[in-house]
Amino acid sequence: MSTRKPAEFDAFAPGYDAGMSDPVKRIVGGSADTFLEHKADWLLRNLPVSGRLLDFGCGTGGFLRALRRRGAPAQLVGCDVASGMIEEARRRWDGGSLPDLRPVAPGALPFADAEFDLVTAVCVLHHIAPAERPAIAGELLRVVRPGGAVIIFEHNPRNPITRWMVARAPIDANAVLLRSEECDRLLRGVGAAECRTDYILFFPPTIGPLSHLERLLGRVPLGGQYATVGTRAR
Repeated sequence: MSTRKPAEFDAFAPGYDAGMSDPVKRIVGGSADTFLEHKADWLLRNLPVSGRLLDFGCGTGGFLRALRRRGAPAQLVGCDVASGMIEEARRRWDGGSLPDLRPVAPGALPFADAEFDLVTAVCVLHHIAPAERPAIAGELLRVVRPGGAVIIFEHNPRNPITRWMVARAPIDANAVLLRSEECDRLLRGVGAAECRTDYILFFPPTIGPLSHLERLLGRVPLGGQYATVGTRAR
């Protein structure tokens, strides 16, 4: 999901690989799916995933596919302002019944208040102009039920490798990275009752044996990415 003109992201839709054409990123992660499965695993370990889940700015549906492959017991919904990305998500879907995938206009989301149990935004906010982020955060919290959660995964600008890789990626040409503290302020500023952050991707996700060590480092603010969770007040 981006405040760029939708057609700008539509240009990346055919063959979209989340920047994995970068040889360094391929060495680190293997494929875009590897990074998304890492986040799906984190989500399933740390939060109850059930009911209805909205992936905001779902792109080509990679995170939703990762959740389905991991057997997430939730009804999956995705939306994006780039209709070409939604078309590509439908074309690529290989996980059984197709989720509800919707192109949406920038601005207010076409969902009812408290319609979802969880809302995710996976590496989306850095594509949104800083001045527009509070309104987006408000919409994400509006559509989640009381007691439900908004989960924002983002690149960690404290990590020098992350900054270097983002600077190399054509899809991130207009990106403005944000620290976890900003995500926390955004969610609290629109009414989240509780917020917490875990840092992830300290090691290449392909090195499975190090995953247990990463769990011990979750509060160390040096991981390549982070997950900020905001809970809507009951």
